Amino acid sequence: MKLKTNQLQIIKLNNNTYLPFQLHQLPKWFNKYYTNYFNLKGYCYINLNDIQSNNKYFNLQNYKDQMVFHKSYNYKGHK
Repeated sequence: MKLKTNQLQIIKLNNNTYLPFQLHQLPKWFNKYYTNYFNLKGYCYINLNDIQSNNKYFNLQNYKDQMVFHKSYNYKGHK
């Protein structure tokens, strides 16, 4: 299967939902051998079921509301 995308988004594949994370923002519980994930355009997409099973306080709506697509958004040193 080939994915074509120009912007960061939540991806649904085979009835599974995958959320994007930058490599330096991966959760502490992430383990590449046991976690259902894939890499695309510099982002690591982790299965929502794995996130919810490892973090009982995870709030999907809060995650969607705080998702930022532009790297310089709210950057304090930006002029």
